[in-house]
Amino acid sequence: MTNDRLPTILSRIRQASIGILGDFCLDAYWDLDAGTPAPSIETGKPTRAIRTQRYSLGGAGNVANNVATLEAKRVQAFGVIGNDLFGREMVRLLHEANIETTGIGIQTDRWDTPVYAKPYLGSEEENRIDFGRFNALDALTTSTLIQGLESSLPQLDALIINQQLPHGIYSEEVVSALNHMAEQFSTKIFLLDSRDRSLDFRHMIYKINALEAARIFGKEVRHNEEVTTAELETYASSLHKRFGKPVFITRSSAGLFLFTGNESHLVPAIPVEGPLDPVGAGDTIVAALASSLAAGASLMEAGVVASLAAAVTVQKIKQTGTATGKEILTLAKGRKDPA
Repeated sequence: MTNDRLPTILSRIRQASIGILGDFCLDAYWDLDAGTPAPSIETGKPTRAIRTQRYSLGGAGNVANNVATLEAKRVQAFGVIGNDLFGREMVRLLHEANIETTGIGIQTDRWDTPVYAKPYLGSEEENRIDFGRFNALDALTTSTLIQGLESSLPQLDALIINQQLPHGIYSEEVVSALNHMAEQFSTKIFLLDSRDRSLDFRHMIYKINALEAARIFGKEVRHNEEVTTAELETYASSLHKRFGKPVFITRSSAGLFLFTGNESHLVPAIPVEGPLDPVGAGDTIVAALASSLAAGASLMEAGVVASLAAAVTVQKIKQTGTATGKEILTLAKGRKDPA
């Protein structure tokens, strides 16, 4: 990438309209009081008191937050929440990040807003409490979600598809409609990031980590870096045949592997020093890839921007970080060659 391309791409992101369809979750952090528990008057059992509580966007919400941090002109969320206090907090946080929520539906029955509640006693995380594990999308919510996507898609430059939950929004009807839209709008950017439903989708640019790719093809590995370049070539080629679109495979500290269909490229990770926290780096990569492609970047250029953005994020300790355009430029300027 030439020195002038990075600021050009980051500037053009500000003119892009990007949608995020996915499993919008809330991360809850509850700090427990370490003092002697007071007994409940009703049951006599010890109670647990929460000193402080805070909430942040998780799942597709964190992807959307990353896109918003890159200052895309328009960021639109598509998903489902419950008619509950967590859903209302999610909408508040989305609005606070300047993310449109007209595509967020509310299902009143058989749907709880997905929440990962993390009680902390000091620095130790106690057993996590999950909401939304038993959700089931009903017919009305399904049709409303699909219609909202169909009406908004022509105005979007890119659509990110984030699948995280086994009981989330991706019913057979939703997946089928998405595949049809991706085929119908073949020149539009559809970027898929799917935890365990990858092979259900078609006609989309695919981002996956090396560990997940290996698992699809029957190999168990513990770390992304363990997957060899030869194996990446094999996996990416097979996935490309299935999706008909380019494939990005992330490899943690080993960088990013890109297969275009005609050739493959290795995008090295950006070396950074000091304490690192990889939480949320995958979301940053997805957001940076989609935003860069929507801004007219080539596949290789998008990979470089994503690598830079991830290097910014991993340096933000004990938080689900994001990367601003200014932070990306600053990091790139500190390197001899941003590519």
